[in-house]
Amino acid sequence: MRLVVAVILLTIIYLIQKFLFMRYWSKGLDTEVSFSRDYIECGESAELIEVVSNDKFLPLPVFHLKFSVDKSLKFLDKTNSNVTDLYHKNELFSILGHQRITRRLAFTGTSRGVVGVNNASILVRDFFMLQSYACKMHHSDVIYVFPKKLNSDRFKVFFRGIMGEIESKRSIVEDNLSFRGVRQYQSFDPYRSINWKQSAKARELMVNMYGYTTDSRVKIMLNLDNDYMIETNKLLEEAISLASSIARDLLADGIIVSVITNGTDRNGNVLPAVEEGAEKRHGVTIDRMLSEIAGSEGKDRFLDYLRKEALSPRDNTLYLVISPYARQDLISVLDSIDSAGSSVRLIVPCYDEYPFISDRPYAEEWEVPINV
Repeated sequence: MRLVVAVILLTIIYLIQKFLFMRYWSKGLDTEVSFSRDYIECGESAELIEVVSNDKFLPLPVFHLKFSVDKSLKFLDKTNSNVTDLYHKNELFSILGHQRITRRLAFTGTSRGVVGVNNASILVRDFFMLQSYACKMHHSDVIYVFPKKLNSDRFKVFFRGIMGEIESKRSIVEDNLSFRGVRQYQSFDPYRSINWKQSAKARELMVNMYGYTTDSRVKIMLNLDNDYMIETNKLLEEAISLASSIARDLLADGIIVSVITNGTDRNGNVLPAVEEGAEKRHGVTIDRMLSEIAGSEGKDRFLDYLRKEALSPRDNTLYLVISPYARQDLISVLDSIDSAGSSVRLIVPCYDEYPFISDRPYAEEWEVPINV
């Protein structure tokens, strides 16, 4: 008799909790997966933040939070995870009523790109572990991993050559009517150039930047087409890193920089050009665009860009062309820009086993080790 009563009571308890879970399991339940930063440099670290909030009386004894991210994010804590083409995470929680739980997962960005949280879902089990309740999460948070910055001695020598060409055509007389923004104070800046209002906001000394009577401009033109059939991704990543590194260093020297490319995003759309800017934060805009590159529209699109510039080249602009592709059709257009009196510089990323040879004074190779 006691056994029968126990079975009946257990059945009643089960049916009551089943009813409560069916009706209330998702009520007051909020989950969020977000990144601690909007962007990081390649090699920097950030955190993935998981927040689970159960704003109701009903506790959730078993709560699974599942999601995937690109495996280029290297997490320090690898428990409850596995790696295939993506990094899959299955986080287990036990959350009481009216409780909020926050977890932080540290990671390092190891390669350029725009990384988001994919396939996020939650799964809840009842007290008897017999019923499961699940739903998908819809989150759009992403983190930009910027291109790797080059800082080798070889790059420093290479960059000094670019600056030398710019300085040879640059006026040393500032135009106080041509205001271009503010930047951090440096020891050689005159006292009168300090912008006290902006310094108070930034809590550090900031100085005004003015244009020159003939402003120096660099238009970086990045081609993501090439002649190689092997390891193309490695070569193109080096071209993107060159564009990013050069842009950042030029902006640090107060040069006006713009960038255009035939690169496409993950949806196949051609990325819009980044217009001119001279402040350091303009480098963030450039790097965001470069981080979105997932493919190429092809060399014909890039040649169209060059031909458009050749129609009306500017004498105060250095056209800095970065292109693993350097055949005669591209060289002919650059010749026309160069013969018109504008400054042109062609940088050709190439593998060390397949060097680029050119008789044009404006062209040079940037060797990339093929076996490293």
